[in-house]
Amino acid sequence: MTYYIKQKVEKLIKKFKTNNPYDIADFLNINVLEWNLHKDILGFYKYEKKTKWIVLNSNSNEDEQYFTCCHELGHSVLHERFNTPHLRRDTMFSINKFEREANMFAVELILPDHVWNEYTNHYSCLNDLERATGIPQSLLLAKLNQME
Repeated sequence: MTYYIKQKVEKLIKKFKTNNPYDIADFLNINVLEWNLHKDILGFYKYEKKTKWIVLNSNSNEDEQYFTCCHELGHSVLHERFNTPHLRRDTMFSINKFEREANMFAVELILPDHVWNEYTNHYSCLNDLERATGIPQSLLLAKLNQME
């Protein structure tokens, strides 16, 4: 499963020559907007009448919005016609298959292997890597385990 997601991300990056989720969403005609959501809700993905939406919490900081956009883009690519529940702050630890896959997609988009290797040469611990990337440590640890 992880390899499948990694391949999907690599193809998107190669096709659009970027790993920026906002740019990729634009290329894929996915509407990204900010909305005043509850503080515990980071965002969500919605598919309605052949239109795709990524909604980000306007109250979240820039790093949270960026990661959330990557995560919701993952839903759009991997679970295109499935409306996902709101991404909550505690969803990073979810056992839900779709949430885990969207998290893996987000990590691969932000840190493809070559970028991961560059970062791990500069940062010696997960705390520093989390601060530099905005990716929660639990997901960084999953990426680390996958690389071994």
